[in-house]
Amino acid sequence: MKLRFLCVTHAQELKVNTNKAIKSCQDGFDTGRFYNDSSQWKEAIPHLGCAFETADILLSHSAIDKEVSCDWLAGSAQLLAVNLSNLQYVSQAEYIIQIAINRLEKQLYHYPHHALWMGNYLDPLYAQLKSYVAKPVKGHHVLGSHRESVSLMH
Repeated sequence: MKLRFLCVTHAQELKVNTNKAIKSCQDGFDTGRFYNDSSQWKEAIPHLGCAFETADILLSHSAIDKEVSCDWLAGSAQLLAVNLSNLQYVSQAEYIIQIAINRLEKQLYHYPHHALWMGNYLDPLYAQLKSYVAKPVKGHHVLGSHRESVSLMH
């Protein structure tokens, strides 16, 4: 399954416009956090998903501090996963955390000197993933089959 939050056109625009990507990531996270804090999880998900995907784009930009980008990626992934889990979409929450872990581990592989601070982001993600894997399957919802893509595009 592939969750998708940014449309192709918007993602392409953010890849070439760093300032717009930074603003989009911050705005998406702040809006998502607002809805999360108000227990409006369904409303939070598209905003946090956009922030998460934008943070991934920013991690590829050389103009952005890598630790800041990793912080944004991990933070948006964690809050997005919490909101998915709150709506009983546990497998999707697990999927988001796994994507974030894979992306940060890939970053660490290419930049081993990031190990000095990467644990600050990977360790909480590992713990969160472990909590989802340990949860009972009873009552969790699946957004589509493994073969289809679920889009919540912005």
